[in-house]
Amino acid sequence: MKTLKLNSKGSEVKQLQLLLNILPDGIFGPQTQQSVIFFQKSQNITPDGIVGPITWSFLYDGWEMINNPNQEESLYEQYFLPNYAYHNQPTEKKSIFLHHTGGWQNPYRVIDHWGERPHKVATEFVIGGQSIHNDNSKHDGKILQAIPNNCWAWHLGIGNNPVHSQSIGVELCSFGRLTKGYFEKDQNGNPKPIARGKNSYFTYVGQEVDPEQVEELAEPFKGFSFYHKYSNKQLQSLKKLLHYLGNKHNIDIREGLPNLIRKKGIKAFEIVSKNMCLNTPGLWSHTNVNSLKDDVAPQEGLVEMLMEL
Repeated sequence: MKTLKLNSKGSEVKQLQLLLNILPDGIFGPQTQQSVIFFQKSQNITPDGIVGPITWSFLYDGWEMINNPNQEESLYEQYFLPNYAYHNQPTEKKSIFLHHTGGWQNPYRVIDHWGERPHKVATEFVIGGQSIHNDNSKHDGKILQAIPNNCWAWHLGIGNNPVHSQSIGVELCSFGRLTKGYFEKDQNGNPKPIARGKNSYFTYVGQEVDPEQVEELAEPFKGFSFYHKYSNKQLQSLKKLLHYLGNKHNIDIREGLPNLIRKKGIKAFEIVSKNMCLNTPGLWSHTNVNSLKDDVAPQEGLVEMLMEL
């Protein structure tokens, strides 16, 4: 939606007025401006009387809650971080970044852990996964919202860059890279291989992974051939969430990484450029802004899903 202000006219103004529950005459006059300011104050956003992306987003959120009260509840659960664990200033969202946790399957514990740290590091959404032991996967595909109201936290590890506040992070619960026949144990800052069963797979913390949850990549990614597989339920939930966020924030989720995959294949996951991601709104991987990261990995199921968007 385009930005509206005093003296704007047209169908978008009528839509705005309907959302504000005032007479829809299509003219953004003083009465409409005052209604906008009143609404902005009620939502604790800048009361400037100008309807930009943030105000539009809050207006539609309110409309959806009234007219489709179960829509968001059926997609995700709100499980917010403490107020001190994220930045409370709402921002316009231009892109979505995909991550994986490098840890266990429970999204509630992931958010609880973030809330215990002194730094504002988190993603807005977390999607639960499978237990590597196949003993408890009740959270598989469960989506939790950790950060409310278009606020944000650091989630890319690239310093004070505006892409942090202008993007939405989505985290898949997954251990990420795996090793076969051994795991690496840190000794005085150096990794030491610890041999195990030659046909078994291990996380970086030495936990054995059910072979059914191991994805062998067509070629190594970030030096590793084996990764903890993103589950079918996770990918289904992720696809629904991406469509929802794309529509809500007017983000073209086919742009960014999906478009780059069409041009470069899975090598797209290894192309790193902060400026590329900042200047090309869309859907990206953490790997596209930080060469030290391997989330998310180019697994077959994920790539297929991205190509279907």
